[in-house]
Amino acid sequence: MKELVTVIVPILEPQINPTEEKLLHHALEILADYPIIFVAGEGADLSVVREHAEQFDVVHFPKRFFESRQHLGQLLLMADFYDRFNWCDFLLIHELNSWVVRDELHYWCKQGYDYIKAGSVLPQPGTAPGMLKRLAGLSEDEKRLYGAGYADNGLYLCRIERMTATLKGKRSVAHQYRHNASLLNADSVFWDLEANRFLPHLRKPTDIVRSHFAQFGVQYQNAALPFALTGISRDNIHEIPYFKTLPETE
Repeated sequence: MKELVTVIVPILEPQINPTEEKLLHHALEILADYPIIFVAGEGADLSVVREHAEQFDVVHFPKRFFESRQHLGQLLLMADFYDRFNWCDFLLIHELNSWVVRDELHYWCKQGYDYIKAGSVLPQPGTAPGMLKRLAGLSEDEKRLYGAGYADNGLYLCRIERMTATLKGKRSVAHQYRHNASLLNADSVFWDLEANRFLPHLRKPTDIVRSHFAQFGVQYQNAALPFALTGISRDNIHEIPYFKTLPETE
């Protein structure tokens, strides 16, 4: 019988910073009831992980995919990545720029969605492309603007079977996105704009529903807390009101 969900934590090089280490420690605590697997480049130094976990599992991929977030995005657009974890139904990809507020992971796995992630933060709210624009396709400049809105947005829940089927069905488009060096966060743009273009490959929630799944920390305004906050970095963590309410030990 398959596992329901596994948490995947990518470790980029060089060494993680203190804010990322804080997010790592919290993830290991709040998601302790689920299998947690680190993904890293071959030969990566994981001593910082050992400071927070006596035993942990690692899956290695070619080192080039961990040189930057741009390179990681290429890996996340490969069916082989998801196939490596096909002994479970779902993956929670948890990059070290996100914070799970409370453990609702089982609940979200049971909601019938194939892909859930906070949307792109655009310079002007309400300017997200509509259905006709999505069908027609965005220009390269529009894609770059859209991709920039996914900065530090590294938390999503996905159904492995549907992710691999989508990538295999859209092999040439995924290849173009993987090799578009000018497009930041190409993986997020692909899943948002291309996966369901023309035909619905993935069941995705409405904007309202996904706001209950994850929100950008800097935009959270004391409403009902979502499952997770994302968009967290060492440059803004001290400006996010949520973290000002936490005990000093967090």
